[in-house]
Amino acid sequence: MSLRALCLGLMAALALTAAPALSAELPGFGDSEGEPIGETWTPPEGIELSAVIESYNPFDPDACKRPDEKTPETPPEELGLKGGLVRVCLQFQNRTNSRISVELPPGLIVVSNSRETQHGMIVQKLTIEVPAGQFLFAPIKADCMNGSRSAPGIGNPYRMGPVTQHETIQEALGLLADRDLSDPLDAAIASSLLKPLYLGKALTQDARDQIADLPARAPT
Repeated sequence: MSLRALCLGLMAALALTAAPALSAELPGFGDSEGEPIGETWTPPEGIELSAVIESYNPFDPDACKRPDEKTPETPPEELGLKGGLVRVCLQFQNRTNSRISVELPPGLIVVSNSRETQHGMIVQKLTIEVPAGQFLFAPIKADCMNGSRSAPGIGNPYRMGPVTQHETIQEALGLLADRDLSDPLDAAIASSLLKPLYLGKALTQDARDQIADLPARAPT
């Protein structure tokens, strides 16, 4: 095991033991067998999201690409949390004559059809531009919500779930909104700070301070 992996494992363990427990179990998070709850998310008018959502192989350059492409295309860029273990391919179709921006909000959950495989949560807002009158395949990396389950393999079925409204998780996501998580280590730190919250624990001041110490996003 590398020193970096060992450090990340120790950080996650310390975060779990340091955070005081809350009373309520979060459906769909941690060891819960419940269905995730929250606000329903729907794509903007003119955009259709395919009901077929599957995990993909990140090492296959042809994964999450249109199967009917007539000429070779550049593989689409992976979006989401660096190192996110829940990788799913979303298929959008723009049925209008104008380009449409699709926003996936932080807290949006992709739900595994199997109770043996992890659900995933989007940590920072993602904006996807779907060209007029075209399909767009988007590979998305989400944070795993269930430490006791297996990461998805290839072709595991998922479905679009709700946007969690859990107050503690939303507070953490709000603090992470302007942090630059493009470095895999910073992304791993953010993930480790979220893990205790998935088990119903409180967001500690130390966790808030660690989030504040992550690099800020450059102004756009």
